[in-house]
Amino acid sequence: MLRNPAPINYLDDQTEFRRFVRLNQWVLGIAIVLGFLGILVSTPTEWVRYLQIAFLVGVLLVSHRLSKDTPRRSIAVIAVGVWLLTSASVLQFAGIYSANIVAYPFTIAMVGWVLGGRWLVGMTALTIVFVFGVGVAQMLGWMVPTSRPLPVLVLATIVPVLLITSFLTYSVRQSLYNSRNRAVRLSEDLALQIDQVASREHDLEQLLNNVPAAVASFDAQSHLRRCNQRYADLFAKSPQEIVGRSINDYVPALALEQLRENWDRVFQGLPQRYRRFNVHPVTSAVTWLDVDVTPEFQDGKVIGLYAVLVDVTAKVQAEAEIRMLNEELELRVQRRTNELTKTMQTLHDSREELVRSQAKATLSALVASVSHELSTPIGNAVLVASALTDLARDLQQQLDTGQVRKSALTELNRTLQEGGNMLQRNLERAETLLKNFKQVSADQASEQRRSFDLAEVVKEVVASLGPSHKNSPHRVVLDLPGGIVMDSYPGPLGQVVINLINNAYMHAFEHCEAGVLTVSVLRRDSQVEMKFMDNGSGISSDVLLHLFEPFFSTKIGRGGTGLGMSIVDSIVRKTLGGSMHVDSVVGQGSTFTVTLPLSAPGQAAP
Repeated sequence: MLRNPAPINYLDDQTEFRRFVRLNQWVLGIAIVLGFLGILVSTPTEWVRYLQIAFLVGVLLVSHRLSKDTPRRSIAVIAVGVWLLTSASVLQFAGIYSANIVAYPFTIAMVGWVLGGRWLVGMTALTIVFVFGVGVAQMLGWMVPTSRPLPVLVLATIVPVLLITSFLTYSVRQSLYNSRNRAVRLSEDLALQIDQVASREHDLEQLLNNVPAAVASFDAQSHLRRCNQRYADLFAKSPQEIVGRSINDYVPALALEQLRENWDRVFQGLPQRYRRFNVHPVTSAVTWLDVDVTPEFQDGKVIGLYAVLVDVTAKVQAEAEIRMLNEELELRVQRRTNELTKTMQTLHDSREELVRSQAKATLSALVASVSHELSTPIGNAVLVASALTDLARDLQQQLDTGQVRKSALTELNRTLQEGGNMLQRNLERAETLLKNFKQVSADQASEQRRSFDLAEVVKEVVASLGPSHKNSPHRVVLDLPGGIVMDSYPGPLGQVVINLINNAYMHAFEHCEAGVLTVSVLRRDSQVEMKFMDNGSGISSDVLLHLFEPFFSTKIGRGGTGLGMSIVDSIVRKTLGGSMHVDSVVGQGSTFTVTLPLSAPGQAAP
């Protein structure tokens, strides 16, 4: 068995090729030395042979110079030089009997292996034509060569040729082994890649079939390229039955009507999401599907699309049930709020009576307080009372049927105590609010213009918020110099103060243990500058962009309506004739700066 040689790659590796060129130059140098010694021993007086040695020396020097930058040209110079010298020797001396003819195979092998097929064909054809011509000329007597050279000259010619031919043979053998080894490695790598591709294909197949959704890929003509089993199940088919077919061939006409418009947009490069229903062709079962269709681009053109279909039948059914429950809940809430509606109607009637009795300010305060603040405690009280009524009705039913148990009475007693406590707390809160909101509610309800001391109005507003914030660890610090008299609308101004303070408590101090809101006032000529500065969590740049937009809030569904800051901005600009600016650093706090004229515009906006 042949042993693999050391890896040598003369032709592909630049360093190894230069090494190969140098070895050829050494062989040529040895041939020059042996030839020169042969001439000195055999025919020292034939100067023509010295010219041959000089020619070879010139070839060697040119080859050595070219080997640094263009080693292949260096080989070409050696091959052509040896061929020309051999041909000259054949013509001059022994003709076709010349020992130098053995150099032709060397030159042909050299150019064929190193310089390529064109050189091989050209050198072979030229050599055959030349040797054939010399032979014919000798046979016809046109050429009479000299006598055969001495054995020393023959040896001086043959030995270098044999050396370099042996070297070439070894080099070719090395290259063949390297080529074979590369082919084996490539074959092994290819087999490994095929195994990896097969493994990945299997993994992809398993992944697609285990994804809890129907997945499909289509070309630009809506022909199915690939799908998983869940997608094929929608049409009672196997993937093999529908792959390669157009959707018009296997999708029912009703489903095609639902998807056609959306697919047209996808082929225009616009991803689509829509919901459609699917009717199973065998069981006629109806399922609802949320469909995401994404275009596939190549060089800016849509060459296909990917579709993901998720079964949302359970979700659709749940939504329908929720709608029904909401309708029932609305009816229950309507029944529970009847008493509250009657109470509100009574308050409304009282307000009309008070207006007629010239007590508009007191009436406005009552209505404003009840509308804005008492709705929560009264609503809670009504709901508690309604719940207690239901418990009493249930107890009466148990008494009528004789199924009263001690555990039920104990639970009822506990519930009655909790409900009574809750009812008492809400009524006490309503009573406290009624006492503290007199002047503030009057201003807010009337929206009348009057002269007032700014510090006194702000203090009254902050005091009115005391009950709602008494259990909070946060506090409001006032820096209000007296003597700043404004001719404006204290009611809308109070709304601005209330909203900004509530906004700080709800948003800025959400994650703070003890937040501080500082309200300061500074007079600037005919204007006054109010600053509401907190040490809370700050406002991000994204939220700042939408802060004054109606219905924008980071707490929608958690107590926020998205109207507070929009109302504040509208009151400041339209009613009070001022402006507002916000500065905030995330993690350090926010500053709301409200700039107002001492004298409000002549006509307040509604």
